[in-house]
Amino acid sequence: MFTKRIAVVAVVLAGVGIANADLIQAFADFNYTSEVGVSGLQSSYYTDTKANVAVTGPTTGSHLPVFGPDRVTYPNGIGQVPSPGGAIGAQFDQGVLGIKLVDDNVVFQIATALNPQTGYYHSGWQTWYGQGDLFLDLADSAGVRHFALLNSWGRDSSGSPISLNGGHFASARSFHLTGGSGGASLEGHLVSLSANNQVTMSAGTGAYGASNAPVGLDLRTYVSGGTDLGSAGLVHSSVVDSGRTWYLQTWTVPVGTLSNDATFDIGLHAAASCGNDQIGGLYSVPEPGSMMLLLAGVLYGFYRRG
Repeated sequence: MFTKRIAVVAVVLAGVGIANADLIQAFADFNYTSEVGVSGLQSSYYTDTKANVAVTGPTTGSHLPVFGPDRVTYPNGIGQVPSPGGAIGAQFDQGVLGIKLVDDNVVFQIATALNPQTGYYHSGWQTWYGQGDLFLDLADSAGVRHFALLNSWGRDSSGSPISLNGGHFASARSFHLTGGSGGASLEGHLVSLSANNQVTMSAGTGAYGASNAPVGLDLRTYVSGGTDLGSAGLVHSSVVDSGRTWYLQTWTVPVGTLSNDATFDIGLHAAASCGNDQIGGLYSVPEPGSMMLLLAGVLYGFYRRG
């Protein structure tokens, strides 16, 4: 369990939309944000990930994952990526990722087109999809360690937990819903990861697996094991931007729970369960109370299929 008080962060109550708002305003007080073409719904596949290093599996190794536009290889050239287009691809968009310091806490927030509490059912593909967890990769004087902030698990209209991607995420669903002490839910918790088999990659029925799909994407999606470090106070809210509803997920974690160093580097990553879209970045967090986050490298946006 956390040993420090979790700060109360003022956010919009779940389910309440802000009419005609600019989504980025929901991140106005964040020290750093990653966002590309959200309001204009601009396709931005080629603005994801950097450093010419392919991610080939779950990242629980001794190095930070590397992000930025040069990491992904496109068989047909930059910007020429297969996409279902239209409203379908937009359902899986990862919109904005933000991070800030509030007193001795780190606040993480992501805006997604997919509602993590309800999921998304595509009637043509007869498949349920969900919004994945937020993965944290941290480097400090102790080395590289891996964490994840668990999202809520989607429920259908009757309140029953949904089976994502044809059941591909069954172990992750079980871990989220009953993986805590005495079978308690771990939704909204911070989890420490130590092995690749504690991470489930995007795959299964309806996953993004086109023959000419880009190579080098980070497809970590859901946590299916690990050590519970306690609740991170997940709060859900929403914003309406240019007629589209974006769903905000906000977690708050004491800095000391992540590292005792004055400064440490942290990589963030999130994806939809189909692997259709992802967002990530690498940041340097200074000592608590400085109220400023410095970018440790080039801004790493996200790619999108819709």
